Amino acid sequence: MTGWLKLKLMGLITFINFAIGLALGGLLYTIWPEHYFTWYPSIPIFYWLMAMAMTYVLDRMKKKKGDVTITAYMLVRFCKFTLAIVFLWLYAALVNEHLKTFGFTLMLFFFIYMGMETYTIYLYEKKRMKREKREDEEQSHK
Repeated sequence: MTGWLKLKLMGLITFINFAIGLALGGLLYTIWPEHYFTWYPSIPIFYWLMAMAMTYVLDRMKKKKGDVTITAYMLVRFCKFTLAIVFLWLYAALVNEHLKTFGFTLMLFFFIYMGMETYTIYLYEKKRMKREKREDEEQSHK
């Protein structure tokens, strides 16, 4: 991934994370204030850090192996899920305030990001398949 593309992707991730975090936080704060909790901003920050780490890891894998496999993507996703459970456990052990709301919000963010990441990988694979098909056609014409 080129430096410009990586910067563009990280900027997009930051924008989407900020928009979703602000929208959900705004809903909790204004419409359901009894469910708002002071640690809410930690959830978007956690998922932003996870998205940045995932982008970095997958980029390193691509540079090392030439392509990102679905297995590598799923392994990174499993790590993200495991870290989310650890984050929930730490919150329960250390803060334990509005635990159900925190857990629900954490999992809501997880599913939103899972959908966005799945769509991103779908687009990546679609583009890769087109590129491979075009390269195969060019090879057969030579």
